[in-house]
Amino acid sequence: MVINALKQTQRFLGLGDIPAHKLKARYSEDAYYLHVQGVDVRIKESGQGEPLILLHGFSASADTWDGWRKELSDQFRVIAIDVPPFAISGPLPVGKTTPNAVIHFINAVTERLGLKQFYLGGNSLGGYLSWRYTVYYPTKVKKLILVDSAGYSMPTPVAVLLTRHQLTRHLVKFVTPLPFVVQSVRSVYGDSSRIPRGTIRRYQDLLRREGTRAAIADMMRGIITDSPDIKLIRTPTLVIWGAKDTWIPLKHGHQFQRDIPNAKLVIYDDLGHIPMEEDPKRTAADARHFLTR
Repeated sequence: MVINALKQTQRFLGLGDIPAHKLKARYSEDAYYLHVQGVDVRIKESGQGEPLILLHGFSASADTWDGWRKELSDQFRVIAIDVPPFAISGPLPVGKTTPNAVIHFINAVTERLGLKQFYLGGNSLGGYLSWRYTVYYPTKVKKLILVDSAGYSMPTPVAVLLTRHQLTRHLVKFVTPLPFVVQSVRSVYGDSSRIPRGTIRRYQDLLRREGTRAAIADMMRGIITDSPDIKLIRTPTLVIWGAKDTWIPLKHGHQFQRDIPNAKLVIYDDLGHIPMEEDPKRTAADARHFLTR
């Protein structure tokens, strides 16, 4: 009884790291691993056809794209990746896990997958990595989808601020309390009643992957906002945005539309920061229309 109580307390407070092998045992259904540059990259893939690479956001995982894989796999080879330093992939083993390092790592993943050209989509931090990837490798990305993407200056969300602030950044390497995760997940949905069962535990478990919390600060400190590079993008681009996004304001969607030539903006009045997870059917339909038109 005492041992069970201690385990429950440890989980409630999110104390300590969880070894990667334990997370693999718990979260490898419908997934496979690709060994790239010393990292076992967790990949969730469905369908055949033109490849569509999908990158998740801050503290999320490839699971956030499960709905799109279901909706789009009849026409596309949909490949969702656990992006370092998050989820089961974890941090890069050599050097700091900075945005630039991750972008070139993702390119190495696409090469291991044998992809010369593909569609690319990303949400939030994954959107930032996606448009930056397109700047570095413009001939590889046939079309680009940005979902509530980071890119411009804004007030820092609390979950991200804790990883940067001098007083808290060392603490969050070891503690991830369940109420904090609950609040964070609820805040990215326009309607928190849509959160699927098991989602909150998955977010907390994967955030506790060994090495992840210690590497997050390097990732977040490396983000460059208001970069003039956004205006260099000539790839056909769809910008998707939830109007109820409390992390990144809707005005940034309009800024992407303004700065990327001929970008199209689609707004969902009732959705939040992760519209592709909250309403995969509707958002995937717009993505399909954009990719096939």
